[in-house]
Amino acid sequence: MKPGHRMSSPASSLLALLTLFVVLALSAGCGDRGGAPGAEISVFEPPRGQVSSGDPAEVLIRVRNTGPEAHTFFVGYSVRDAAGEWLDAPVVPVELEPGAESGETTLVTPPLETPGPYAARVSVWSEAPGGEGEAGAERLAEQEKESAFRVSGASEEFAGGDALPAGWKATERKLGRGRLLPENVSMEAGKVRLKLPANAVSGGEIESEALYGPGSTYTARMKVPDAPSSITGFFLYEPPDLESEIDIEVFNEPSGRILFTTYADGKQTHTKEKKLPFDPTEDFHDYGFFYGEDSVVFYVDGEEMQRFGTGIPTEKMQLYVNSWYPTWLQTRKPASDRYTYIEWIEH
Repeated sequence: MKPGHRMSSPASSLLALLTLFVVLALSAGCGDRGGAPGAEISVFEPPRGQVSSGDPAEVLIRVRNTGPEAHTFFVGYSVRDAAGEWLDAPVVPVELEPGAESGETTLVTPPLETPGPYAARVSVWSEAPGGEGEAGAERLAEQEKESAFRVSGASEEFAGGDALPAGWKATERKLGRGRLLPENVSMEAGKVRLKLPANAVSGGEIESEALYGPGSTYTARMKVPDAPSSITGFFLYEPPDLESEIDIEVFNEPSGRILFTTYADGKQTHTKEKKLPFDPTEDFHDYGFFYGEDSVVFYVDGEEMQRFGTGIPTEKMQLYVNSWYPTWLQTRKPASDRYTYIEWIEH
């Protein structure tokens, strides 16, 4: 043994070993948190398709206990409308043994009034959120679906007869390279038909008699023609030009180009071109927008495509659909008649 070094006693070595054991045990205990609850959402089925305005929206869920002990979980269900407002269903307690899965549990929202697409979200909490134990409530699992379903508004089905339904009229005016003519508006099999005549640059337009303001979603189910250099618009507008307008413009071609535009106080405040993930000339699709006090949100087939939070018009406006030839596209007259079909308009 070298001078200055002392051999450790058996007692001190044992004490050091015991101390190390205690430290390791405490570290392991802190790491796994003992009997901390755990959960997963095994089934989440919000409504599909359409919910009528004034009806609630149900969701079907199953929850599995992934923790080591029996636990009472609290399951919440919320939906978000096009305006961004959340509505909550009452929270439901679900008691489960370790590894067990709940039966089918149905949660129901209050009646839904705002038309348009809705997001749906379900959450599993360790304690009842919002109650006395709110500070200790932990969100253990969550699933959310954007555009899970839509709430219908007042709908114009255009179902029947040779004339437009009450509240709508065909207009005549100069627009772009040609004129919008009433003779280019007709009905076919319960759908409005806007004609782009062969070897011409005229088009067709329908206009609502009523004025509409913010606080609703406006949707048209349409199929546009294959007529390059023309577009189909679905929009709110009130003259004079540029004063107030919220506009969706679909290019009448397979490319899928689409424009979202707003005008307010006599000027264009926003315009954005996007590309659709489909050929709009092949089938019917839903084109719509939510018109709020401080925002406009554009949707295609229920999926958000564009949002503007400034430069929003405030005047009440009329609702339009038209097909026409703008001056900013190179003119290509169609060799045969082409048609835009409108199955319904909802607002």
